[in-house]
Amino acid sequence: MARRNDKASGLLFLVGLIISLVVLVFEFIVRNIVVVGIIGGAALIIFALYKFIGHQKSRKQKALSALQSKLKELNEKYEKEKYQLEKKQQNIVSSLNEIEKEWVRLENESKNTNFKYDPIKAMSSLQNILKSNTLSSPEIWDVLYNRNNFESVNPIKLLEKKIASIEKLEQPGYFQTSTAKDKYSEEIEQKKKELNLCLNSVFTTYKEAECKRISELKTQFEIKSEIWHSELKEFEVNQRQNNTEIDFLKAEYAKNDERSISEYHLKILQQVEYDPNFHTSITTNFSLDNGVLIIEYLLPSIEQFPKTKEFRYIKTRNEYKEIKFSDRELLKIYDEVIYRIVLDLINITFKYDLNSVLNSIVFNGWSNTINKATGLYNKACILSVVCDKDKFDKINLSEVDPKECFKSFKGISANRISNLTPIKPIITISSEDKRFILSQEVGIDSSTNLASMHWEDFEHLIREIFEKEFRVNGGEVKVTQSSRDGGVDAIAFDPDPIRGGKIVIQAKRYTNIVGVSAVRDLYGTVMNEGATKGILVTTSDYGSDSFNFAKDKPITLINGGNLLYLLEKHGYNARINIKEAKDRLR
Repeated sequence: MARRNDKASGLLFLVGLIISLVVLVFEFIVRNIVVVGIIGGAALIIFALYKFIGHQKSRKQKALSALQSKLKELNEKYEKEKYQLEKKQQNIVSSLNEIEKEWVRLENESKNTNFKYDPIKAMSSLQNILKSNTLSSPEIWDVLYNRNNFESVNPIKLLEKKIASIEKLEQPGYFQTSTAKDKYSEEIEQKKKELNLCLNSVFTTYKEAECKRISELKTQFEIKSEIWHSELKEFEVNQRQNNTEIDFLKAEYAKNDERSISEYHLKILQQVEYDPNFHTSITTNFSLDNGVLIIEYLLPSIEQFPKTKEFRYIKTRNEYKEIKFSDRELLKIYDEVIYRIVLDLINITFKYDLNSVLNSIVFNGWSNTINKATGLYNKACILSVVCDKDKFDKINLSEVDPKECFKSFKGISANRISNLTPIKPIITISSEDKRFILSQEVGIDSSTNLASMHWEDFEHLIREIFEKEFRVNGGEVKVTQSSRDGGVDAIAFDPDPIRGGKIVIQAKRYTNIVGVSAVRDLYGTVMNEGATKGILVTTSDYGSDSFNFAKDKPITLINGGNLLYLLEKHGYNARINIKEAKDRLR
């Protein structure tokens, strides 16, 4: 009870104290109203200034934040535009480089073709000769005409087409500028101008690089295009020449011209390819008096036959192993296929006797292989047969035993053809080479550009210069007919007992580099002709692949410089200007 009274007394005292203080303050304010008003006004002014300054700082901070945000946005857009320019430039460079790679790929394909040799399929085809038509055409003359298009692509056209398909480098998205209204806007506009200059610098650099690369490609492809036009012209000239010859041959064949009949059958047989690895050489001769066609045919050697029997899967190794024919198997196959080839060629010849002038065919099969005893090439007749048309028409080739059929026509050969035993042909073509023609004197002087001479004059000039070269040792050089030369332009006969013999000479009046294919052809001709050496002469030059192929082979390559030296040696004065020749030939 006493505690409650104490609390109440204390509370009353506190209330009284507060009331007293309030009264005192009120009295003070009343007495000093002016002073208090001044102090209050000052306080209000100070408070208002504080609020105003705080608001201005907030506005400034917001404006600065907005400026930084805008500058960041500008930088991000700049980096994006720059990245897009860089990406497009990389794509353009990659596309331009791909054009060059594609042309190299096209060139390689034109050289190597897309043919993939399958030895198993090739051997199967050889063993099936006579069971299907090797050469079949409703109009045989169409086989002889060259109706092909020039398949190579014009480099400039390819370049223009590819460049047109490439997305070009376009102007970047520049920043739109305007007249500045305040300090911050002015800073943003200045930043835009700086970034625009940077973008323009990047774009200009990339654009110049793009234009430079295109210019480089155009220069390269213009050179390639010159070569292409030269090759196109050569193709068209050869095509017209071939088709003109076939037109003439067709007209003369219709008249039963003896030589044209022989030439016609030669060209037909040249169309027959049993295997791309077989190197053949064919000569024909026809007599209208007795209706006998003699065929001299260089048979493929056993070394040219496919050797693969099968590819056997080895499960433990997870790989295929090549299984080859044994020597015994290959010898047996070789004999059978050779008989098939002989009968098939005779059949083709009779089949395309359009004028029905053939009574009989004499087929002499020759071999030109290395004699194991001497290591030298020996050219010898290893089989010979005469087939009368009436008797041949009565056999069913698809069912005959090739060897027995050959023997039934009284064919002559060793028991095993693979032994390459020489035999005496039943009938042979005259030993005088009918390809030879009378030589002509060719006048040249210091104004003569060998690279633009008429091709026939050039061949006669080569014969003339080599005749002087070989005359020292009593040698002789003869020019062959261009229409029947089999790749031979001249043949030299060197009587030297050690280094002499038959030498094949080919002349190439070229304005471009001579490819390795021409050197390979010469080597094949040397083998087919049974020659001891081959000489290839050109007004231009050879590539490294040509020299590599000719290495360690009986082939001599003479370029334009060597030719001028050889001419000067024998008192001739001439010149070689490739550019001038290209312009003239164009």
